[in-house]
Amino acid sequence: MTMNTHNPQEEFEAAITRALEHAPEVSAAAIPSYFSARVVAALPKQRAARPVMRTGRTVAVVALVVLAIVLFALAPHVTASFTSVTFYIELIVLAQLGAIAYWLAAKREV
Repeated sequence: MTMNTHNPQEEFEAAITRALEHAPEVSAAAIPSYFSARVVAALPKQRAARPVMRTGRTVAVVALVVLAIVLFALAPHVTASFTSVTFYIELIVLAQLGAIAYWLAAKREV
């Protein structure tokens, strides 16, 4: 008695493998000489590049100016003690000024 081990999954995978390994035969005559020109002509027109906007830098400079005005407005009212609220506000403004100045001066790769 002979047992027939017919496995359709293995046959299917073998057929797919043979199909993928078979390279198509394409001759130079099969591709028309004007094919690339026709493909390029069918592409949509490219839009012009938008100009680079420096909004972040502009906002940072404006913030520097506003913080400097706040710093000078608070200066007469600040007493150098840790119980003074204006002293804490001045320290926060100085930290913000430093952070923004660092951000503006840092070299960024674009």
